[in-house]
Parts: sequence; C-alpha cells; structure tokens
Amino acid sequence: MKNVIAAVAAALICLCHALHASAFVHPGLPLTRSELNRVKARIRAGDQPWKSGFNAMAADWHSKLNYRMQGPFADVSRNPNVHLYQWENDMQAVYNQSLMWYFTGNAAYARKAAHILLAWARTQKKFGGMESDLDLGDFAYRFAGGADILRGTWPGWTPADTAAVKHLFGTVYWPGAFNAGHNILGPANKGMLALSAACAIAIFNDDKARLAHVIHLYRTQAATALRNTLPTGESGESGRDQGHAWDIMKSMAFICEACWAQGIDLYSEDNNRLLAVGEYWARVNSGVKTPFTPFGPIDAYYLKSAAGGWPHGRLALNMLYDAYVLRKGLQAPYIQMRRSELPIDDSSSNNNSFVFYRNSAHSSAQPLPPVRVPPAPAEPVTGGLRNFDIGQALPRGQCRYHNGIWTVKGAGIDIWGPRSDSCQFVYKPVEGNCTIIAKVDSIQRISVHSKAAVMIRESMRPDAPSAWIAVTPAKLYEFTMSGWSNLWGGSYFAKAGRAIPMSSYWLKIERIGDMITLFVSPDGTSWGTACVGKYAHLPYTLYLGLAVCSHHQGRLAAAQFSHVRITGGVGFVAPTRPEAPLAVVADPGSRQVPLRWVKSFGATAYLIKRSSRSGGPFRTIATIPAGSGESYIDRSVVNGKRYHYVVVASNAAGDSGPSSVASVLPDPPLVRVSKHGIAAAYAQANAQQGPDKAFDNLAGTQWFSGSHAGGRGWIGYDLGAERRCVVTRYDITNTNALAFNPKSWEFQGSNDGRHWITLDTRRNESFRGGLKSFSIHNTTAYRFYRLKITATHGADGIQLAGFDLFAKSKIPLPPAPWKPTALTASRPSGTQVDLKWNTAHGAVSYNVERSTTPRGPYVTIIRGVTSNMYRDQRIKAGRTYYYKVRAMNCGGISRPSAVVEAKALAAWTQ
Repeated sequence: MKNVIAAVAAALICLCHALHASAFVHPGLPLTRSELNRVKARIRAGDQPWKSGFNAMAADWHSKLNYRMQGPFADVSRNPNVHLYQWENDMQAVYNQSLMWYFTGNAAYARKAAHILLAWARTQKKFGGMESDLDLGDFAYRFAGGADILRGTWPGWTPADTAAVKHLFGTVYWPGAFNAGHNILGPANKGMLALSAACAIAIFNDDKARLAHVIHLYRTQAATALRNTLPTGESGESGRDQGHAWDIMKSMAFICEACWAQGIDLYSEDNNRLLAVGEYWARVNSGVKTPFTPFGPIDAYYLKSAAGGWPHGRLALNMLYDAYVLRKGLQAPYIQMRRSELPIDDSSSNNNSFVFYRNSAHSSAQPLPPVRVPPAPAEPVTGGLRNFDIGQALPRGQCRYHNGIWTVKGAGIDIWGPRSDSCQFVYKPVEGNCTIIAKVDSIQRISVHSKAAVMIRESMRPDAPSAWIAVTPAKLYEFTMSGWSNLWGGSYFAKAGRAIPMSSYWLKIERIGDMITLFVSPDGTSWGTACVGKYAHLPYTLYLGLAVCSHHQGRLAAAQFSHVRITGGVGFVAPTRPEAPLAVVADPGSRQVPLRWVKSFGATAYLIKRSSRSGGPFRTIATIPAGSGESYIDRSVVNGKRYHYVVVASNAAGDSGPSSVASVLPDPPLVRVSKHGIAAAYAQANAQQGPDKAFDNLAGTQWFSGSHAGGRGWIGYDLGAERRCVVTRYDITNTNALAFNPKSWEFQGSNDGRHWITLDTRRNESFRGGLKSFSIHNTTAYRFYRLKITATHGADGIQLAGFDLFAKSKIPLPPAPWKPTALTASRPSGTQVDLKWNTAHGAVSYNVERSTTPRGPYVTIIRGVTSNMYRDQRIKAGRTYYYKVRAMNCGGISRPSAVVEAKALAAWTQ
C-alpha cells in the first residue's frame, strides 16, 4: 500500500509542476476558448468542413430551443437500464446547446443548457448499474464539456451553479465512473471509458489529486490504457472489433487532449504510443494488410485481428492528427487517409467532430517525467529456490536446474482453489514490489488439465491467498486469483481458461503495492493482461515461483521452464540469440517511412534493414538501442519508390533471423477532391435526396434516384472548369437498404462530359450500411468522373449515402526547420538538468538527444517537445552528460544544435 501511495503522490508532484499555476483552464474539456473562437470564425466565414458540421449539429433535435428535457431523475442506471436514455439525451442537449450558444451568440441556448444541467444537479443522487462507467465515459465530453463551456464563457453562469455541478460530478458521477473500485479498472475500452469520465470530473472540479490519480492509472494500469497496447499500435480490442478498438483510441485521445488544455502533454507518453495506436487502427480500417500479434485485455485473448471497415471514427482521428501532425510535426499517413474517407459527422453518434478539425495548431504543453514502473528482473535464476508440495501432493515433487532449464515435476489434484491448492511449488521469498517471468517450454500431458504455472502466494497453506497463471497441454492458458478484496467483474473474472496458438508460451506475475497482475505472451514482451486484483492487508513478503500440478494425485507431471527471472534472483546464463520481432509495420509517409515493431526478449539493439526488392538483399541502414521506443523513421527515401524492410534483433550472443518483410510506397497522402464542384445524376427522388447529398461528406444524407427510376443509371461529379485531378481511389458508402445499393458498375472519367473512359469495373459487390474503398490504376487527369451503375440488388431505383473521389495531395511539404541555436544547460539540483534553446525557424517540435561522451553515440531521450525548454530528470549524480537538440516539422528534421555539456553534481552548490 505504501508503494501505491508513494506513486500517486509522485504523480501529483509532477502534475503540479506541469500546471505551474494553481488554477485549471476553463473551458478546457477539452475545448478552450481559443479553440472555440477558431471554430466560430470558420463557421462564420462559411469554411468547410466547419460550416457543414455546424449545420448538421444545428439540425439535430438536441440543438433546438424547443427541445423538451427528458429528466431529471434521482436514480440513473446502466445494466439494468433505468432512466438511461433520458439522461443520455439530456446530456447530449447540454453539449449541443452549449456549442450553439457560443457559435451563435444567442444566450437562449446557454439558458436552455444550464436549465437542463442544473435540474439534474439538484435531483440526481445516484448513477448505478454494472456498466455505469461505460455510459459516463461515452458522455464525458458531453456532460463535462458542455458544463465547462457554460462555466467558462456564459456571463449568466454563477459560482453557485459551479458548486452545484461540482457536487453532482464529485459525489454521483465519480463513484459511478469507478464502480469497480478506486484502483480497479475494467478491460481495454471499459477501463478507458472509466478514465475518460474520471478525467473530465477531476478537471471540472479543479481537483489536482484526483487528476493525478487518473494520470497515474493511465500510465501504469495494466488492464487498459498505455500498457494494454503494443509498440506497433495494436490495442487490447484490436482482435475484438474495430468499434471497441476505436473506443480505446477515442478515450485515450480525449484524456490526452483534456490534459493538453491544462498544460500536460500525455501524447508524448511511451514514444508517442497513441500515434502508433491511431495509425494501426486507421491502417486496418482502410483495408491495408496489417500484422497481428496474439494479444488481449483481461476479458479475452485474441489470436487474429478483427475485420476492418468500421465506418465511423473521425472524432478521435481529428484529435490525433492535430496532436501529432500539426503540433509535433510528425507524419500520420493512415490517420490522414482514414479521416478524409469518413463523414464529417455521423448523425447516429452526435459527436460533433467538426469542432476538433484543424489545419493549424499553436498551443503547447509539457511532458511529465518518466513513470516509475518496477522493471522486469534482468538476471536469470539458476539456483537458490526451495520446493514444497502444497496440499500434500503425492508423490513428492522434484525440481532441477541445468543449462538454462528448470525441470519441475509435480502431482496434486488441482490449483483452482480457493481452499484446496495441491501442487509442487518451487519458490523464493520476495519482499515488496516483485515480478516473475518464465517461458513454459513443455508440460507433460498426464491430464488435459495438467498445469505448468508461475505463482505468487501468501504462504504454503493450501487455502492461502494466491494468484497463478499456467499453460496446459490443451493449448490453453488458465489462471485464478483467490483471497482478493477487489477485482473487476468479481469472482466471474477471477478464473478463466483461454486458447493460445501453441503450448509453449510465456507467463508473468507482477506485484505493485497491493495490486497483483497476471500476464501472458507469445514472445516474452507482448504481454496481454489476464487478470488484475487488489489484495487488502497483503504482507510485505510473499512467495514467488514455479508451480506444476499433474491434476492426477499419484502421478507426477514434468514441465520445463526457460528464461526464468525473479526479482532478487541470482545467477548467470550466457545470453542466447534473441528471436526476431513478431510484427513490423511500415507507414507510407511523404519522403519518409515510419517503422514500428514489437520487442524481442533479450534484445539489446535492433538492426533496421532495407531493400528495393522484397526478397532482398537487405542492407542495414540503422541500429536502434533496445528500449528507445521500438520505432525508427527512415528519412532517406524518395516518393513513388517501393521499399522493403526487415528488423533483426541483436545482443551479445548474435543476431536473430529477419522479421517478416514490411513493404511500403512513400507518397503524398490522398485527399478528397470531390468538394467545391457540381454533382449530377440521371434521376433524383426529390430536392432533399439530390446527387449533391452523396458528396456532402455527411453520413445522415443520401442520394436516391426514386423507387421507379430503374435499376440502371449514373451519378457523377464535375470538379470544375479549371480543375483536373488524377483520381486513384473512390469510396462508396451504402445505406442499410441493400436492395437499392449498387451491385455492379463502371467507374469512368471524362474531360468533356460526353466521351467516357472506363477506369474500373466491378461485379457482384455487396456491402450494407458501410464504406468501402476502391483503388484504381489511373495516370490521367480528368475533370468529370461518374459511377455508371448497371445493376442493383433487386430494387427498381438506386440509393447512395456517399460517393467520394481521392487524388494525391499536391500540397508541398515545408522544408525541414533550421537547427536550434544557443543551447544552454543549467543544474538546479544534482539530479536534473534544465535545457533551453532559441526557437528554430519552421519548427513545430523538438527532439532532445543525450550522450555520456562528446562524440556520442547520442540517444533520443524525448521526442515532440513543443516548447524551447526541457528538464532532464533521468540522470545520475556525478556524471557528465552531453546534449543536442533537433527541430522537427512534417517536412523533416533539422541538423543538430551545437553540443552542450552538463555535469550532474553530487549535491547542490551555489
């Protein structure tokens, strides 16, 4: 418990330092007054997509002054649903009407929003149900965002109003967000939704301690957030479905954006991990073949990726594009591509994503010092373990270590507990925070339920509180926790068995304070979280080790474990060559290729190799130290040329084989060109369903030819008299009325509107209520494009929700920025160095590099710094360090600044 309190206290200190001032920014959930002013100016100027997005919001019934409040009620609940939809509608109205107030200046909207919100604040006493955290998270930026706009911008808002809403948020919504406990979060998207609500509440309520706790959980909780993602960008829900994967991304983006408004940069965490998450999601949903690593959250384990094509998601993509491309000067080609494909706003979700659409960004925030999570033990365990037969398992078990392998033989009935564990346990006492890692190489099949496990126990009693995770001969991992005081989902999620792709697998247990977490992995680095439990009154000393149960009293089952590492363990084993990374992804930036890969166990460095041919030969172009983010940006490429990459893991024993090949064609991003032109069609049912509705980038509108217009016809677009584009992709968004959807067609281009060239032909296409992209090989610029439909799915009429044309962007990238100058280093204490430099021309952000020798090698210690200063707190007293700074924008990276020297003193001196 002391460890947890210390960690939260440390997070609070870091947060207070990042905020600099005592006051929170209001509005800032996450829209600030300057951002609202920017959108307001765009709407008044008639600029797109802001004007269309605003019109769609204004047309929604929640935005009308005649909206009738659905509540309030004292009790609201989700699962079971009690007054839930009334609450949802009213919170949507609070948000919409608050935006309407600010964008129109009509105070009637503010009065309407305030009346609804304050009525709930004076009435609601409870937000309950098994899934209260999910609804509060889904509506966090609505109820809190709307309240914050009123509080920060409307003159009619009073301090008493703020106090009433703070009371509602703090005493009703905060416990509803943490319905499983203050430190216990649900899996993946569920946990992120809880954190979204909690973050919004803490900021509105000016509660630094609570915000510090939310940030601490975001950075350290294994069930969700950052630790439930991989360096490639895969998240815990990537194998479930793309809607829930988007929920994770959206919630993470909301928390980062809300904290950014308060001066805290969480976007930089884990080497810009959220950028990787966004790129991975956008890549999959754009139909690009993407590698998948077996992974999951605490309620599932996925062996393959979920199908892409989810037709929503602009809200999160807008925030990520703003954060990484506009603010930090990084490239996000798949995010940019996918958000251009999607509607401005989805009328079914009412998320008003147009308010987060930007084409420039000028705000800044500071990253927090690195989070302190206990590192995995580095030394292998070669001896010093004791063994014991728990529960009088017979015959007596055995254990032996030889040449890197622990062979453990055990009998016993079972270890499912909670009162009758029976197994062979090979262990050592461990104090405080601790970790065990082991790879199960084999488990003898005495029974289909025989188990080879890692285990943590309070004592050797069969009924002692414990936790374990095991591999069985049936290609399952199984686990259980017993004696816990709090666990998400309760006893239903305290034990489970899930399929794994092979019977040789990696297992891990981690104890931090009063929290115990179980993990599983195919490679010893891509750790999927199996279970997280809180244990009240957990002793400082616990017993950690290997367990084997034959599930057949009277017979021993033999298991072999390799790579066994326990906190405080002793021993030495000569390193063995690491395995190649399981997954590598390459993104098609313009004049650069961002690469990401999953870690390899035991690797100390990675060799990035490239070839112009998929079969090689591959030449090493960079060596990246392990732990530096598992990413690299190749800036020595030219657009329009295909490159092929492999990543090789390396250590003192040698190099792994190559990873699978990642191929990519760097190029300017595709942009939607079907705007500002003229739409036409062979027929339309009425003015409200004309052909322009297929090109308005709104999901709630559609073109309809009419029920009796015939199942053959066309819809086309005139780019304009002085405008021709080489369209290389077109998107079709169908409605749910499958019978009216196009089934077969020809995609054609023309420069006079009379003579048409067929560029693509499709037959027997069938997809209902979603978006599908069609890439074509076209090198000719045309003014006119059309879809000539030759068959529907049976109806005598044609209906389309969207038809969009895409061409390569002709917007040139800016030149790389100038190098930073006047770099200085000062030392306010013996364990930190303050760096400062002059702002570089053309810079969007900065990378800070460090070495212990003047000539290097230099390692990048922080990326994406948006101010001209940085405090390095990861130094050791008495050492001398050397620093360089480079400036960045989306056009490239500058030459390094001059080197500056800084010596960390052993103690403060004047």
